[in-house]
Amino acid sequence: MSRFLTVIVFVFLFSADLFGQTNRENVKNTPRYASSRSASDKTVIEQLFIAWNSHDADKVAAAFGEDAVYEDVAAGHINRGRAEVRKWAEEAFVVIENFKIEVVRSSFYKGGGVVEWVWSGTDKGLFKTGKKFSVRGVSVIEVHRGKISSYKEFYDFSTVMRQLGLLPTDKEKVT
Repeated sequence: MSRFLTVIVFVFLFSADLFGQTNRENVKNTPRYASSRSASDKTVIEQLFIAWNSHDADKVAAAFGEDAVYEDVAAGHINRGRAEVRKWAEEAFVVIENFKIEVVRSSFYKGGGVVEWVWSGTDKGLFKTGKKFSVRGVSVIEVHRGKISSYKEFYDFSTVMRQLGLLPTDKEKVT
């Protein structure tokens, strides 16, 4: 899994450099890649992360198309359609207190993008530990007709489990 994440991060960094979009100012000032479609796709994706941080499942779901596929690879869970995405978000807000996703870096190009983020919160109902966690991740997103059609997120769930005290830390010996 860590090798796969390394490949995803490499692709993200390479694509950002390739398209001249290593920061938001470059995106705005790069006429070769600027288009109304790219700008609107970027807005759709940015609005999704704003919606997550608003803790409003309806706003999260509104970013997705009716037939969208949302895959949380680490959790091994796939949501098909806007209604399932809404339910997934609603449940996340219930079991994770202080739910927050901080965007670290993003790259957008012709119908999609890659977003690097840090997800944090307090486990209130998932495992009921009451402990805080923070994990880095990457989302690969496709946009079609102004809505997200495909969303895949990748993060190391064992990092979350260690922070919640459910797996031994790297410093603890496993017997």
